[in-house]
Amino acid sequence: MADDQMAIRSVVLAGGLSTRMGRDKALLIYDGEPQVRRVAGMLSRLAPPAYVSIRATQAKLPAFSGLRLLPDHDSDIGPLAGVLSAFREDDSCAWLVVAVDMPFLTETSLRLLLQHRDPDAFATAFRNPDIDAPEPVCAIYEPRILPVLLGAKARGRYTLKVLRDVRVRLVEPAHPQELANINDPDEYSRAASRGLPPSTSS
Repeated sequence: MADDQMAIRSVVLAGGLSTRMGRDKALLIYDGEPQVRRVAGMLSRLAPPAYVSIRATQAKLPAFSGLRLLPDHDSDIGPLAGVLSAFREDDSCAWLVVAVDMPFLTETSLRLLLQHRDPDAFATAFRNPDIDAPEPVCAIYEPRILPVLLGAKARGRYTLKVLRDVRVRLVEPAHPQELANINDPDEYSRAASRGLPPSTSS
């Protein structure tokens, strides 16, 4: 990586409606701690400062107390809203973006992603083997992608799958299972009962 590459910050995408879960996924407890605080803690060690993208109604919830909050300016456009909120905060740096519903993700894997960052690409992302495509909610977004995201929004294409249309540095995950999303009560029950790997590096 070039010595003069742009700085990087990080953001947890926590503003989803959690419709399938039936309750806020950011507040789910893993290893005795709300998931949003677990992810924010990891990111604060790897790419500080770490922010949390939220719906305005989440701001006063105790689990978000003391975190750097970025209320989404757009509603009903999914994770795209959180990435745009991050670039609205600072469009001169890259953003390490992580969804709040990936409880198996470890700091070790995120370090791998950071080590392989390509600032000359539009993004650096893990290749998700389940879809054989970039995993858009665990990726590093470079500033050059902002016009692409704004263009997608203007066309009503509210998806981060735009990563498939631009040059992305793909990184093979050492443990693909870490990219699993927990989306409904049954998945949460299984994930919470099986125990999670330590989020921090050994």
